[in-house]
Amino acid sequence: MASPIVQESTSPEERLLKLLSEPSVQSMLTTVSRLPVFSKEMALAFKDDLDLLLALKQLKYFWNLPQSQLAILLEVMARQLEGPSQAAPFQEFLRVLTQTPNHGKNIKHLRDELSAEAKAEYLRNAEYLETADAHAVYPTSIYRQCDGFTLATKDASTIEAVMSTTLTTTIKIARKVLEPSNHLLYNIYKPLGRCVAVVDDKVDAIYGKELDAYFADHGIEFKKIVSSGNEADKDIRDVERILVSLKKAGQGRHEPLLVVGGGVIADIAGFAAALYSRNTPYVMLCTSIVSGIDAGPSPRVCCNGFDYKNLYGAYHPPVLTITDRGFWKSLHPGWLRHGVAEIIKMAVMKDLSLFELVEQWGPKCLETKFGTVGDSVNDPAFQDVCDLIVGKAMEGYVRSEYGNLWETHQCRPHAYGHTWCPGYELPSGMLHGQAVGTCMGFGAYLAMKSDFIPEIECQRILKVISDCELCLWHPIMEDGAAVWRSQVAMIEKRGGNLAAPIPRPLGESGYLNDLSEEILLQRLQEYKSICLSYPRQGRGVEEHCTEVGLADPQSKKMAPPDDRFVVTPTDLMIATLTKTQDTAAVGKVVRMLDGVEGMVVKYSTQPSEALRNISVQTAKSNPNWAEMEKKGATSKLLEAEMISGQAEGQLLQLLVKFGRVKKVLDIGTFTGYSSLAMAEALPEDGRVVTLERQEEAAKMAAENWASSPHVGKIESRVGEAQALLQALASQGESFDLVFLDVDKPGYFALYQTLMETGLLRVGGLLAVDNTMYKGEELTGEKLSLNGEGARALNAGLLADDRVLQVMLPLRDGLTLAFRQH
Repeated sequence: MASPIVQESTSPEERLLKLLSEPSVQSMLTTVSRLPVFSKEMALAFKDDLDLLLALKQLKYFWNLPQSQLAILLEVMARQLEGPSQAAPFQEFLRVLTQTPNHGKNIKHLRDELSAEAKAEYLRNAEYLETADAHAVYPTSIYRQCDGFTLATKDASTIEAVMSTTLTTTIKIARKVLEPSNHLLYNIYKPLGRCVAVVDDKVDAIYGKELDAYFADHGIEFKKIVSSGNEADKDIRDVERILVSLKKAGQGRHEPLLVVGGGVIADIAGFAAALYSRNTPYVMLCTSIVSGIDAGPSPRVCCNGFDYKNLYGAYHPPVLTITDRGFWKSLHPGWLRHGVAEIIKMAVMKDLSLFELVEQWGPKCLETKFGTVGDSVNDPAFQDVCDLIVGKAMEGYVRSEYGNLWETHQCRPHAYGHTWCPGYELPSGMLHGQAVGTCMGFGAYLAMKSDFIPEIECQRILKVISDCELCLWHPIMEDGAAVWRSQVAMIEKRGGNLAAPIPRPLGESGYLNDLSEEILLQRLQEYKSICLSYPRQGRGVEEHCTEVGLADPQSKKMAPPDDRFVVTPTDLMIATLTKTQDTAAVGKVVRMLDGVEGMVVKYSTQPSEALRNISVQTAKSNPNWAEMEKKGATSKLLEAEMISGQAEGQLLQLLVKFGRVKKVLDIGTFTGYSSLAMAEALPEDGRVVTLERQEEAAKMAAENWASSPHVGKIESRVGEAQALLQALASQGESFDLVFLDVDKPGYFALYQTLMETGLLRVGGLLAVDNTMYKGEELTGEKLSLNGEGARALNAGLLADDRVLQVMLPLRDGLTLAFRQH
């Protein structure tokens, strides 16, 4: 019934309205909207046509879909049910519809243009779904749904609930994804009108122009966030940088983020998507072998921390994973080798037929970069073998991973090779797959010693690992105590069980749960003697990150031990860093550094409610400052971090009280924290004059003081600091305490004015903020303008015999200068 309508000569908008009003089409749409499309029954009913199943999963939400997305789904249905010839009219209809200005608007927005009967029927369906299946009519995400069951006692004193979440995802083994004729990405992003992408920097250098051209060719706005894909850059700070970039790009929580790259980008960008709006869908376009068959479709997204792999993370699978071997032609051979480890992992634990394929074809796959270089490109049979190996590895991985999405139990076959090596991978500098190779080989040996597999199967596994030029043994494993620590850490991570996946038999999964330290150390030495008989004495080819052009994950090596006398927290941090080669010390020092300011705040007098409110309001203000700077309402971009804060405010209060101060000059009001802090400490007849160049900041400060009983002590003046100071001097003013916190390049000139005009009286105290400006001078590198300004003031104070001064390492430096004459 739809086919003749889409072929009419009327406008595409008119055809779409007629299509939606056609009774049989309307019936189909409303019926599908009521189906349990995520259920096993639905999946089994369409197990022979997965593309149609995928279309129906999305069609359930037709009322909230963009118009062009509905057209895409109808074209898919026509192709799957009737064949390419019947799909052609729908393709043409889609083409002309996407040229209309409103094709990205949701179907529900057309209701008032439909016939009265059609509108009434759709609205009745929507009203029904509000109660029966709210997710179908008001979805936040069309890729997941939730359910729950709650019981309570009559007095509601005890409530028991069970909650569940159902996710849907698709994995595609595809070719030539970035050719405009391939619509995998088009079908997702054309209806949205734009695409925000996180792209590996190395991928962007090679394929960036193709990416740009693909979206430009289809008229899709493309915003690209380029991020490092090195293991050394897999830190929580890298995740945070992506989150900030997503906010700046205006990423919507319903729009799938596009992630393009290898395993590291899959992990950190996927983790960012999990955190952004608590759940933002993403599409993974895999450009490396690791992402293509392991990290890409993985629901486990993560980053490293404290010298341990993947310490932070979430469970957030992509809604679509696309693996295209064509990207692998540009990979360094070493990157391919370490990716093959993930294929071997699934072959050993889940699929004997895959293991046999790797035995036969593994070396050739490496030699030809999985059929992407040389004569292999024109060998259809070998191309199919390559796709089969990748597809089988992916299937085994997904079957293992998705049945235990949140790791609610530890029977995880895909964790084979990931039990002992996480503790020594980063310190060794090995590529992930090379480290996994050592762990798989050792696990196979333990399986043999546990009578899980015969010796011949153990030999087959070790030979495949070696033939694929992966590492069986690394000198770092000589440190048995470190390997034991890895096992202890893994037992803690796995809820008190070792649950080490090992083959039982080859092609199936078993688990080793009891392994004493004594037996572990004995087996390590036995395993080492076996590995030495293999090519390269069991070592891998280009097994370290640095050997394939990647940064060493532990590139900052420790200095030799130093007999430093520990007095201050800084002494302790330096001693911790220098006394050991164990880079876990870095994590310890980071925790100490992070804790210093928190300790200062914890043991200082707590601020008033009014000051706490200023802190909260200032923390929320960054978007406002950015907007005002954009509109020209402020002469520079202000930032929430400019606030003086609790510790500094408390010090100022102490100085006011201790010095029996009555008159304060505050140069740099910002949001008013320092002004109010000092006003609170002044006697009733005390006075704070505060100066601010930015009128908008002064207004915000005034609002922040308004409810304080000390507001009457504060006088606010707006204008350029030098002019305001001259005006105060002409009025014969002088002050007991001056707090200086403005643009650093102007510091010394303002100081000179304070001294020459007598605004800072003899016997008065000057407090200057940010005199260590971000520690720039400590780095030995070229200073910024602000850094230069801070240094000029510091040097000026040092040369001026009228003052005595001391610099305090509070935040980024606070200098106190007493005017003695």
